[in-house]
Amino acid sequence: MKPKRHPYSGFKNSKELASVDKLGLVAFPNIAISKELIKQIYTVVRNHDGSTIIHFRIPKTFGYENQRARIDLNYEGVIRILNGKLKEQEDE
Repeated sequence: MKPKRHPYSGFKNSKELASVDKLGLVAFPNIAISKELIKQIYTVVRNHDGSTIIHFRIPKTFGYENQRARIDLNYEGVIRILNGKLKEQEDE
């Protein structure tokens, strides 16, 4: 029997959740944020207890609405996830 020319295509062992990508969500340990909301991030702040706070500025008809979300993950981990999702959005 001849060996296959390209035995590994990369799709079999993918650990990315397909359902999360179809829904358009960015998953963190305690919350999930819509990909459209990533464009509205105003600041990302490191908290003293090891968590991270993300401040959103959502445009309204006359001004902005300020929201914030507390994420139970260190600052570097949050930035790594956000940068990965921003690169995916630019590729699309």
